[in-house]
Amino acid sequence: MWNRDSARKAVWAIGVAICIGAPAAYAHTTIRSQATESTTDDNALKIGHGCTTADGNHIPVVAQSVVFPSLSPQLVASDNSVITDLSQVIEQGSIAGLAKPIQDRSVFRSQAVKVDALGNVIGFSATQGALNPELPGRVPFQFTAPKFVAKSCARRLLVQVAIVDVCLPGAGLGDSVQPGKVNMWIPNNGSQLAVLGGPLNIDGVGAPATLTINRNVATNPLGASCGPGIDVTVIPSAADVNANMPIPQYWP
Repeated sequence: MWNRDSARKAVWAIGVAICIGAPAAYAHTTIRSQATESTTDDNALKIGHGCTTADGNHIPVVAQSVVFPSLSPQLVASDNSVITDLSQVIEQGSIAGLAKPIQDRSVFRSQAVKVDALGNVIGFSATQGALNPELPGRVPFQFTAPKFVAKSCARRLLVQVAIVDVCLPGAGLGDSVQPGKVNMWIPNNGSQLAVLGGPLNIDGVGAPATLTINRNVATNPLGASCGPGIDVTVIPSAADVNANMPIPQYWP
């Protein structure tokens, strides 16, 4: 006999089926784990999916470019206080040199680092890849979390990381930044990539990956006037993305 309980079970079953069968198109390229100040740990980028063409075909990721904020980063505090320099938040005063790629060929066969004028690693890239478009990928890296300035009220440092997943390399910037060819997990703050990709609704523009660095309040407590503390977000500048996102002799 069909009753109210049967109806509820049927609705539940349909919901489960929808969840199981739904595509994972919403999965971004993100960062696997959070970090704790003054510790060095292995971490990884999580590639959630490849590119989807206009006719619905799924294209594998074949290359990737990653940029940590270094060149004139934007700083935003959750309490709207003004922070003019990262040295007010972390003792090192910069993210440069804290991340290093780990050699791994499970997704990409060729890897390279991006460095600043002082030779500090500010990002990395990889090519000659072939990620199955139906499977997630992992790109490992090592990260040394900086120490928070004792007088700072920052409880967390949210480091936005700009990432481009390339599926079909193009000939030049305009041809490369096209739907179905690339996903761009980058801030939407005026870079050439954001200006081109935003109006085309390329997946990821305005949704960079975030690496959360937690203060160890047991060994580095917040001051009494800080209350629960604040979040400080570090964002790659448009100039940073323009200068450091390209993969030399490959993309765009």
